Parts: sequence; C-alpha cells; structure tokens
Amino acid sequence: MSNDWEKVKEALRKQATPEAMQEAAQAFEQYRQVSLTKSSRPTLVNLGKGTGYPNAIPMDQIPDELAKNPHFFNFMKKIVTKE
Repeated sequence: MSNDWEKVKEALRKQATPEAMQEAAQAFEQYRQVSLTKSSRPTLVNLGKGTGYPNAIPMDQIPDELAKNPHFFNFMKKIVTKE
C-alpha cells in the first residue's frame, strides 16, 4: 500500500475530534489526487438507512464529509481500519 493510504488509515484511527477529522480529510485528499486517475469517478455507496450521511458519495467529496461529519468519519474508520 502507498504511504498516502497509510496516512489515511493512521488519521482514521483517532477519535472523531474536529482536528482528527480535518487531518483525515487532508490525508484522503492527498491520497485521492495521487492514486486516482482523472477519468475515474468512483463512488462510495452504503445501502444502510439512517446513517447520518449520504448513501452515495463520489470520491472527490469524501474529504469534505470526513472533515465535517463525525458519523461518516466513524464509518470510514470502521471500513478502513477494520475496528
């Protein structure tokens, strides 16, 4: 795995404080810019109801959700760090 992805994982291991959320958002944005091609438009989809965040989030909007939404931060923490 890339060093940028490791930064994302490390940031997501923290508690959902505004500082940790901003750090995760910045790390994910850096990872996205380096790792994804311009023609790629992947979307993260969650089929759960009442999650507190959108069910479909394009990759370019994930940093914004990480920075402002603790529910989404904890969701990403769960799927990325497998905790």
